[in-house]
Amino acid sequence: MNKKALQFALVAVLAVGLLAGCKKKTEDDAQAGSEPVTLSLWHYFASDQESGVLKKFADDFGKTHPGVTIDVTFVSREELMNQYTVGAVSGQLPDIGMVDSPDMSSFVSLGVFEDITDELTAWGQLDKYYPGPLSSTKDANGRIYGLPNNTNCLALACNMDMLRAAGVEKPTTWEELEAVCAKLTNPAEQIYGFAMSAIPNEEGTFQLIPWIYAAGGSVSNLASPEAIRGIEFIANLAQKGYMSKEVVNWTQGDAFNAFAAGKAAMVESGTWHVAQNVPDIKDFDVEYTLLPRDKKYASVIGGENFGICSGTKYKALAVEFLATISTAENVAYWSEQAGKLPVRSDSALLRDIWTKDKYLSVFTEGMQYAVARGPHPEWPTISKVIYTSGQAAILGQKSAKDSMTEGAAAIAPILAKTPVAQ
Repeated sequence: MNKKALQFALVAVLAVGLLAGCKKKTEDDAQAGSEPVTLSLWHYFASDQESGVLKKFADDFGKTHPGVTIDVTFVSREELMNQYTVGAVSGQLPDIGMVDSPDMSSFVSLGVFEDITDELTAWGQLDKYYPGPLSSTKDANGRIYGLPNNTNCLALACNMDMLRAAGVEKPTTWEELEAVCAKLTNPAEQIYGFAMSAIPNEEGTFQLIPWIYAAGGSVSNLASPEAIRGIEFIANLAQKGYMSKEVVNWTQGDAFNAFAAGKAAMVESGTWHVAQNVPDIKDFDVEYTLLPRDKKYASVIGGENFGICSGTKYKALAVEFLATISTAENVAYWSEQAGKLPVRSDSALLRDIWTKDKYLSVFTEGMQYAVARGPHPEWPTISKVIYTSGQAAILGQKSAKDSMTEGAAAIAPILAKTPVAQ
């Protein structure tokens, strides 16, 4: 290389270095607060209460971080999911985004969310989270892409007037549940011992999953004897007339309405029913208990997560905001205001409502046993297999063994390629 060419190369290298240094300095200054920064946060919380708390957290963060604004924007759930799909290609994503917990894995696989495992590990508070909600933020390798924001789970609501009249206690095991159903089912009055939702969509899957896990099974192996036993138990309740076969058409709201009308002595019920439906029941006393166990207690979670979106220029700052709204006290405050369950076990201890309330204390205990749906990038396909298999068994179209084995074979290539996150 001649002297002139060498000089030109050195100038080019210095120029590139200077530009890179300027870019890094700009980002460092923004992180340090010397230049105004706006982080976009998109969510689909429709209620003023929930969105109001989120806005409060954003304003509080701005007060402690001069020059930083968290722009909180409501986007309808459908539109937000569409934007994630488009943004995965175009790069037009918010800095922080909200997602339904069972959907997060699929968007992680599309590259929508950043891996923030190292940052959250350094934060040092991951061990405070219930395993179910936290697992919904992970990929198959255990890497973390966000934090759970709120949660809920399922338990068993009982018509205590019916149970007391029959001289029975709230069931704690499958055997006890079946025995109570046998005593309280009254075909002449079209009263069933038990009700649930087994509708052919995510609601049906949501209510079937706890029975699979209670038997010792999992969605990782739907053809296992344990998973089959879980569906078989539910199907047998219908075959024996203890549960209406109409549950294959019932939403969770329909199932609870049957219970509220006195047409079912017990119902698989979520936390939202406590606030929305239980207060309207005046004709009988309602008590909750954990979903009865076979090999173990089990439940399933709902709720939303927040993740840091790919391509953000301010990853560290976004993670700091996420960690700030996820402290034990802030999670407790949020959950109390929104009527949700906290995702952290230490947050549940900060308010009496989750440990001493007649109803919610049961759900708080149930969070110890609640699992996530999946997590898996192709969860809708897996979910369809679960509710389709459940329906076939409940209606007597196939045995639980046949329906679950066939379903498991259909999704075997998917799970072989990408295992369910643990």
